[in-house]
Amino acid sequence: MKIYLIRHSESIDDIEDCYGGIADFDLSENGKNKVKNYQEKINNYGIEKMYTSPYKRANQTAQILNENIKVEMKVVDDIRELNQYGIMSGVNRERAKEIFSYVLEKEEYKNFGYYLGTTFLGGEDIKEFDNRVKKAISFILEDSKELDCIAIITHGGVYRSIFKNILDIDKKIIGLEDLATTSLDYTNEKFTIIDTDGIELEK
Repeated sequence: MKIYLIRHSESIDDIEDCYGGIADFDLSENGKNKVKNYQEKINNYGIEKMYTSPYKRANQTAQILNENIKVEMKVVDDIRELNQYGIMSGVNRERAKEIFSYVLEKEEYKNFGYYLGTTFLGGEDIKEFDNRVKKAISFILEDSKELDCIAIITHGGVYRSIFKNILDIDKKIIGLEDLATTSLDYTNEKFTIIDTDGIELEK
């Protein structure tokens, strides 16, 4: 089976410089246009089914991609984004520095992120996040086992978790563009990366 792992397009939090994560922003107009430009590519992929995060930026990406190919879409809750920013989710980054200054000065919150294994106050436990992503991918593989080609539309945090814990890539993802795409072969319960586009790994 061939799998296309696709990150969502640009969302409103990107242009308003807000913390995303669990905050559920729509795609921006530019983000929608980027997906429409990507449609021509995906028309030739042979995708038979799409799996998408419930969050608007991923779900809207999937819906636009599906306008022409018109395949079944299934929402999988556990491929939603990591709640990395906790109580700062949805808040403008400069504004967050002001209203959460007391917490940001605490040593435990000066540095946080997926690869550091920590999230901000109110955020999600990284191990629990990794476990739910593994569970979700197992569900998708079982659900699609009779198919030849599927797409998974998700988020940067989920992308990182898949690369680290499922594909066993020991390099960190340091850059991930809108609509970054990885094509995978899944045969005999083994993944092989065919191609990547829009992804930068550490040297």
